[in-house]
Amino acid sequence: MPRLPGKCMHIMVDGANCGSPAVRGARFCYHHKRQREQHNAVRAERARDGRKPQFTLPVLEDSDSIQLSLTKIMQLLAAGQLDRETARLMLYSLQIATSSLRRAELEKAP
Repeated sequence: MPRLPGKCMHIMVDGANCGSPAVRGARFCYHHKRQREQHNAVRAERARDGRKPQFTLPVLEDSDSIQLSLTKIMQLLAAGQLDRETARLMLYSLQIATSSLRRAELEKAP
């Protein structure tokens, strides 16, 4: 009898599990496996370039992660670790993510 794939081990910011089938031989689904690989590549590049401030924002996958990102950006800006132009672009991106999330939630509603 064939073995069923395991479930993705990714945990969202709100604590919920992804629950999608994991890629064979991996702990995560295709989306989250790829996302982690990209995240690790960015981290490695930042480590090589020590001049840039080190911070990581969560993936914008739900309202909790958007709120967490907003808080982190504000903290970095207040601490002088983020310039205004970069903060402006990041906050605008969060605004787009928020409106996209609202649209997706409206489409899911019965």
